[in-house]
Amino acid sequence: MKPTAPFNERFASGVAMACVAVMSCAFAVAVPLFSSSTAAATTMARCSVANTFVWAAFEGNGTAGTTYYVLEFSNIGSKACTLRGNASVWAVSKTGLQSGKPASRQGVASTVTLVPDGTAHAVLGVVDTGAACPGQGVQAAGLRVVPPGQTLPNPAGEKDQVQYFPVKVCAHQSSMNVLPVRPGTGIPLYTIS
Repeated sequence: MKPTAPFNERFASGVAMACVAVMSCAFAVAVPLFSSSTAAATTMARCSVANTFVWAAFEGNGTAGTTYYVLEFSNIGSKACTLRGNASVWAVSKTGLQSGKPASRQGVASTVTLVPDGTAHAVLGVVDTGAACPGQGVQAAGLRVVPPGQTLPNPAGEKDQVQYFPVKVCAHQSSMNVLPVRPGTGIPLYTIS
């Protein structure tokens, strides 16, 4: 039996209305007009020295001329907070004095929300001093790492120093680079961004 023209028109009209309804729902889910999480992120406090603990994986992932390490930033506070941008990083001697120049900052920043006990990471590249330095490199005992948007406490303390992190850096030029903070814990020998 062949359907009549009014049936075909009604069927096509019904299919079209169903498609519009499905697309409207998909659009509403994919592009909300107002996002409470965006509003919350803009009013959420930045992480502070008091609630951010810095640590690092000693295992590096070496490539041609650069070894990459994962720096970790953990929220040890009781409230969520945000980090945005690049950490300030420089090598230090056994007595805590700066060795060489600070790491250069690379990459595009984004805002990362850290829940209590949450961790974010950044990748630190340390260039082979034999290839980068005009003279001999300087052996450092550790790193001083200041999370994005923070300043060093006076005096600097354990929370911003990665001890027993022996790296060799150039004495008079930057031989390290640091990428922006990214969400989640970095995995040594695997994470590269």
